[in-house]
Amino acid sequence: MLTYTRNEEGLFVCPDCGATKKNQSTMHYHMKKHEEKLNHACKVCKKEFLQKQTLDLHMRSKHPDNDTKKFKCTHDNCDFTSLTKGNCIIHYLRVHYQNEINEIMLKDGNTFSCIECENEFSSSSSFYYHCKDCIQFEDDNKYTKFKAL
Repeated sequence: MLTYTRNEEGLFVCPDCGATKKNQSTMHYHMKKHEEKLNHACKVCKKEFLQKQTLDLHMRSKHPDNDTKKFKCTHDNCDFTSLTKGNCIIHYLRVHYQNEINEIMLKDGNTFSCIECENEFSSSSSFYYHCKDCIQFEDDNKYTKFKAL
C-alpha cells in the first residue's frame, strides 16, 4: 500500500525521496516509479512505462506505422499536426489566438496568471489549456474539432 503525507502547504510528500506533488494521483504515479514496476513494455525497443497511455504515445511517436493517428489544426491555411489533441489545442490557442491570450496573461517568473479569473498556473501549457474555457472565441468550439488524420 502506498502511503504519503501532506506538508504545511498542502502538497503530498513522497516518503522515499521527499518530492512534493500538488495532486494525489501525481504522487501515486511518482511513488509507483520507486517500486520499479513498469508493467507496460514497448515490443519494439523494450522500453518500459508505468502507464499504458504513455506506452501508446511512445509507440505513436517513436515507432509510427501507417495507421498512426494524428490531429490536424482546423485553422485556415495551417499545416500543424500533432499526435495528441491536447497539443493541437495548445498550438491553436498559442498561435492563432496569441493577441487574445496576451491580453489576459500575466507572467511572473515561472508563474502564469489569468487576468480574467485570477487563477495561477505553473506552466504556459497549463495556462493555454485553461484559456479555452476562459476566453470567448469567435468560433466557439473550433479548437475542439480537430480532425484525426
